[in-house]
Amino acid sequence: MKKIKLLEVVRDAEGGMKRHVEYLIRGLDKDKFDIILLLSAENLKLWNLEKSVKVANTRLGDRRALLAISKSFFDIVKILKKEKIDIIHSHGLLAAAIGTAAALVAGTPRIVTTLHNFPKNNFQNRLAGYFLRYNHKIITVSQKMAQEVREVFSIPVEKLAVIYNGIDLKSLGKFNISTFKRENSFSFLNIARLIPEKGVDVFLKASALLLEKLSSDKIDLKFYIAGTGPMEKKLKDLADELSLSGKVFFLGFCPDVYKIISESDALVLSSLSEGLSLSLLEAMAMGKPVIATDVGGNPEIVKNGISGILVPPADPKALAEAMEYIIKNPGAAEKMAINARHMVMERFSHEHMVDALQNLFSSLIFC
Repeated sequence: MKKIKLLEVVRDAEGGMKRHVEYLIRGLDKDKFDIILLLSAENLKLWNLEKSVKVANTRLGDRRALLAISKSFFDIVKILKKEKIDIIHSHGLLAAAIGTAAALVAGTPRIVTTLHNFPKNNFQNRLAGYFLRYNHKIITVSQKMAQEVREVFSIPVEKLAVIYNGIDLKSLGKFNISTFKRENSFSFLNIARLIPEKGVDVFLKASALLLEKLSSDKIDLKFYIAGTGPMEKKLKDLADELSLSGKVFFLGFCPDVYKIISESDALVLSSLSEGLSLSLLEAMAMGKPVIATDVGGNPEIVKNGISGILVPPADPKALAEAMEYIIKNPGAAEKMAINARHMVMERFSHEHMVDALQNLFSSLIFC
């Protein structure tokens, strides 16, 4: 049987989108798929890829720079034609816009997009989303996102598929799966790209409120932020304004997510919008208590009070109260963490995700 030629298109990414694509490329059956990853040479060194993976050196242009977008478009058209690609699979709305337009010009047989987040109030994203109607399949990582995409862009339900993110459960083996390590100290971890949608400023404000509330308690509190992005300087300035020096630590890009999760006591996801957070799944799989905002796909995996705590978005006070609850109620926190771990281990392996995507790709070609 002829291999399916697949082009994976992704912007220079870190965090969940990057790990999602890594898991997918690693897991796809190489006897059935011939895979090319479109990625810039600068970003390639941050990726954990098998040596056999073919990489097309192209950077997706900044959506604000017409010249850069035009170059990306023509580069992708050239690759699609030269490699005789069967399926172009783009990740995110920027990649979807450029990739879909290029595929239409190149005559690529099948066009697929996976949406990892959907901040529907973003005008540029709405504009890019126009191209989704030309896709043969649009994959979302949560039911909530599928509903939003259908409503905003009037996408027919038969074009939509929900495939939940999956995580590499085998990599957990080398780490100690435990909830609490210390009695008189506690550390909270926030893993996110430093962009407005991730609400890291809310995490900082909640941290300041928590420190003030527990100032008389003899607990050594630490707050860690893993990730990079355009808001880094602004967030560091905010941390200084909130007198968080020596309490908040910006870790930058962290290639080994499981390691930093294993060294923390709880994960906080403060996003204003979210698809389905890989970091959330990874922390739950490692037996860590989680606090997440009640947005996007978060409620589909975090059942409030059962497998974690949900709080309203953009509410530092509610977030600080949830963080305090985790500290002061270790028994309840550990019970939620155990429930969450069992759920993730059963339903969210990357093997499940890859199988679902392989079946979808095959159905588009061999229908």
